[in-house]
Amino acid sequence: MSRQVPRVPTSCPDGFKGRYVVSPGDTLFTLSRIFRVRLEALYANNHHIPDPNLLIPGDVLCVPSLIPIPCCVELQKKGRLPFGTGATAFANFGPRGGQSISVLATLPYPSYFGNYDMYITTAYFMDIGGFGNELFPTSEDPPTWSSRIELPTVVSLSADVRITIQPSNSTTGISGAVIYESTLLECNHCKS
Repeated sequence: MSRQVPRVPTSCPDGFKGRYVVSPGDTLFTLSRIFRVRLEALYANNHHIPDPNLLIPGDVLCVPSLIPIPCCVELQKKGRLPFGTGATAFANFGPRGGQSISVLATLPYPSYFGNYDMYITTAYFMDIGGFGNELFPTSEDPPTWSSRIELPTVVSLSADVRITIQPSNSTTGISGAVIYESTLLECNHCKS
């Protein structure tokens, strides 16, 4: 019995630059529901799949996205920070459909920057505003902070989305200066 070789597109068309690796049991119909796109549009943008009723686990599909996702970007320091700090963002499809941004950062405790007790990460969309979430620490000292921003379906990740991290005070609601920032313009394919 010969094993079928997964089919991978050489490139994806505009508007369908995201890539999804087919899992056992996936169908174009269920994937069209997950990615919230018409079945016909999903088929039309995946010419490397000759029979839409036959998906092979490992096939790579072009799915709705303005930028190639999944991708990673290193967030850039905005000022002086202690040695050993760093931050990255991972743009991907959300676990319940839609798109998401996960942020991971090695940072000192927020009090290093003043009267702050938490970090906030925000994804800013031009003409819409920002969607954010609190970063949560691990038990190491200094901790690694992480969070995921689940984006509503009315927005789509694009190269001009700006991601920031800043300290904040949970009681007063006052936030400090942005300490890390980048756009998705530099977002590159992540090796998995």
